[in-house]
Amino acid sequence: CSSDLGPSPSLAAMALLMGAASAAMGGKALYSYNRENFKFDKTQGLKRESLRIGMEVRRFELFRDDVRDLVNLTVDRMDIYHLIGALFLKFCIVIFCKGRIQASAPPFLLHLFQLSNASAFIYLLLAVWLSMHASIASHSFGVRMLTRFVRLPIPSRKQLAMLTANLKDFEKQGVTNMMRLPFQDHQDWQQVHGVEAAERAGQPPSASA
Repeated sequence: CSSDLGPSPSLAAMALLMGAASAAMGGKALYSYNRENFKFDKTQGLKRESLRIGMEVRRFELFRDDVRDLVNLTVDRMDIYHLIGALFLKFCIVIFCKGRIQASAPPFLLHLFQLSNASAFIYLLLAVWLSMHASIASHSFGVRMLTRFVRLPIPSRKQLAMLTANLKDFEKQGVTNMMRLPFQDHQDWQQVHGVEAAERAGQPPSASA
C-alpha cells in the first residue's frame, strides 16, 4: 500500500515549493519593510539637518543684528556730538569775527574774553575730531566683527553633499540591515552616497571633470 511507504514525492515537492514561496514572500516583505525604513530615516535626517542649518543661520543673523545695534549706538551718539560741536564752533567763529565789546571795557576783560573764546574753540575742535574718530573706529570695528567673527554659517558644497542619499545606497547596507526583523535592535545606516559625493565636491573642478 502506498500509505505504508510514506508521503509521495509529489507531496514532498509541493511542500518544499510552498516553503520556498513562503520564505520568498517573507524575504520580500522584510526587504520592502527595511527599504521603507531607509527612505523614512533618510528623509527625516534631511529635514533635521535642513532645520538645523536654518536655525544656525538665523542664530548668527541675530548675533549680527546685535553687533549692528551696538555699533549704531556709538555711531549715532558720536554723530550727534559731531553736529553739536560743529554748531558751537560756528558760534565761536562768529564771536571772533563779529563779536563787539564796548571800548570802555578794561583790557584784562578783553584778554579774558579772547582767551575763553580761544579755549572753547580748541576744546570744541577736539570734541569734533574725537567724535569723528570714535564714529569711524566703531564702524570699522563693527565691520571687522561682521566679516571675521560673526559670518553666516553657510554650508559648503561638501557639507551639502553629505546630506544626499540615493535608494541604491540601501543595496550597500548589508544583509543585517536589509533583512532586519521588526522590533529588533537599533538600525544603523551607513552613509555611502553622501561620502562619495562629498569627496567629489571637495576636489577641484579640473579633477572632477
